[in-house]
Amino acid sequence: MTSEQAAHLIDTTLDLVHQRLQDLQDRSLNREHQALAEEFREWRHPSGGHIDLMVVPGLASS
Repeated sequence: MTSEQAAHLIDTTLDLVHQRLQDLQDRSLNREHQALAEEFREWRHPSGGHIDLMVVPGLASS
């Protein structure tokens, strides 16, 4: 996976997470909303302003 593909995957995932958070909030499912927000807090607000991606040996050319 290229870094561009990884960035696109992260963007798409964050869009889906945002939609799900909105749905949970609209349905007043506060516990579920909080759990999902916590799970993706680092992705949504990365320290240093960016998400560090790590190359997994053997998968760099995939």
